[in-house]
Amino acid sequence: MLRGLFFGVPMDTQGKYEIFLDGSCPFCQWTRARVEPYDANRRLEFLDYSDPIIAARSPFSRESLDKEMHVLTPAGTWLSGYEAWMALLRAMPKLAWLGWVLSAPPIRWVGPGFYRWVAKNRYHLPGSPPRCETDRCAPTARPNAT
Repeated sequence: MLRGLFFGVPMDTQGKYEIFLDGSCPFCQWTRARVEPYDANRRLEFLDYSDPIIAARSPFSRESLDKEMHVLTPAGTWLSGYEAWMALLRAMPKLAWLGWVLSAPPIRWVGPGFYRWVAKNRYHLPGSPPRCETDRCAPTARPNAT
């Protein structure tokens, strides 16, 4: 199996990336719908941490999971936020180039701050879904849900 190095983390070129997200979050659903078509090798597995069984698989608090995306790599390493996105982009053949570009200096240096800004303002971005007005929104049903 081929391996690379990304932010000092071994990268597995096979296996699944487990993406822990809030399945009732409209922005998470919106993002997932835009990412999945690029997952040609079906390496991304989206897990709803609102399910207590899924949440128990993560060593992070609900507050931490709500704050930024968390990913368990095939190599068993946890990544979050910007670093997680870079690993996911590089796992998708058509977007791998973008992951490499965004993980190179100087973009890599400003990327985490940009990620935090997007996370904080996610419902105000052009084209993003509106914030759910209830405490918990129902997840959108997916025919190919993993």
